[in-house]
Amino acid sequence: MRKPLIIFGNGQMAESFHSKFNALGEYEVVGFTVDRDFMQDERLLGLPVVPFDELGSHFRPGEVEAFVSVGPVKNNQIRAGRFRELKAQGYRLANWVSPLAMVSRDARIGENCSIGDYTLVQPHATVQDNAHIGSASIVGHHCMICQHAYLALHVVMAGSVTIGERAFLGAGVTIRDNVTIGEAAVIGAGSTILRDIEDDSVYTAPSAVKLPMRSDQARL
Repeated sequence: MRKPLIIFGNGQMAESFHSKFNALGEYEVVGFTVDRDFMQDERLLGLPVVPFDELGSHFRPGEVEAFVSVGPVKNNQIRAGRFRELKAQGYRLANWVSPLAMVSRDARIGENCSIGDYTLVQPHATVQDNAHIGSASIVGHHCMICQHAYLALHVVMAGSVTIGERAFLGAGVTIRDNVTIGEAAVIGAGSTILRDIEDDSVYTAPSAVKLPMRSDQARL
């Protein structure tokens, strides 16, 4: 029998995780919840959407599990806050680990974690609570991804890297071994990080440059 699941969120990310959880077979999504001010409709994908402050009267702890499906808005503070509130109310938080991911038996995974398709989590890595790892990423051996961190698609981390709490790493970020990314730091898409990054700092990679030629003049 599949376990009932409630998803916090009502956007595209929530719709995506609705599909992912239902496809796994372990869970059945039975509804959504969101802050009252962000209620757009009372139903989503044919399921009820209830205000977060009324969640317990519709879906009680112990009867359903929950999953926070929110992007890295406000430096992941929204995701972190809703995770803590659900835990305080007594809900068990589910994980979504793609069946196409490769997670070492020696890795440690917290609660409300998501690990995307074709992602590799190597031995003795730790993924703390409420961390999101996008598809096609590599988490090297002995890495630490702290709680509420958000890694977008195809992030590559060599060994013994630490990602601080609530940090955000954009698509295609590469980090060399033994580097620490500070708490709430933001690393833009395509960046290569070779040294420690301070808390609350923002780094971006150079943008692509347009050349003074037409595409049929390019030597491919």
